Amino acid sequence: MTVCLDIRGLEITTADGGELVSDVSFLIESGGVTALVGESGSGKTLTALAVLGLLPAGLRQRSGAIFVNGIDLAGCTPKQRRAMRGRDMSMIFQEPMTALDPVMRIDRQMLEARRRRFSPGGREGAAWCREALVGAGIDEPARVAHAFPHELSGGMRQRVLIAMGLAASPALILADEPTTALDSINRREMLALLGGAAERGAGVLLITHDLRSVHDWADQVVVMSHGRVVESGPGEEILSSPKHSYTKDLLAAASPKALSIPPKRE
Repeated sequence: MTVCLDIRGLEITTADGGELVSDVSFLIESGGVTALVGESGSGKTLTALAVLGLLPAGLRQRSGAIFVNGIDLAGCTPKQRRAMRGRDMSMIFQEPMTALDPVMRIDRQMLEARRRRFSPGGREGAAWCREALVGAGIDEPARVAHAFPHELSGGMRQRVLIAMGLAASPALILADEPTTALDSINRREMLALLGGAAERGAGVLLITHDLRSVHDWADQVVVMSHGRVVESGPGEEILSSPKHSYTKDLLAAASPKALSIPPKRE
């Protein structure tokens, strides 16, 4: 088993000591999808931002350790942490319009992400960009590559973000509610792209409240409530035999239809 993310006893507080995330611990294995689930405000996104070293101003990691590919992030300089973002780990944010640069064409943004690890340029870079867009399910790669973000639909922008998140072949992909506001077809296709990344060896942290996504794609599930992990284990086990009352409430609130389809990923 190769572990690409190891979080041990993570605590995140406000500047005056208010506790937001407490004693969070879990592992993500390479080649697997781990779903981090819970209601809004449960600490899911803050946990991911702590991994990236991007906690909002006024918040701090008070204690705990985070290892990415065996590297203790506490021992990294800010410059080293910046270099790891995009190259060793990437984040696919929930809202593409805030994650994409509004005044830069899509191909330039994708090539910047690619250069975190590789050195594409000229025709090679243009060819890679078109290939990556096709791989993300985009039918008109040349048009999209030369477009600005506002010229694309929401679903198309989300596909671009996923292509950028995969651009440098990172070992760890953090996807924060990547299917929000997408229809069912686009949602399945977006999750299939992340599942494909896992099949190629990446570890994927899928942050979601959508139990359909969890049921269909997650190997492991970590349930958070009020900043704490209340339950974790194999996805099938958590969904079929939850032990914590909070997990049971989440499942009870989900549509029965959402949990009636057997997992697709082998």
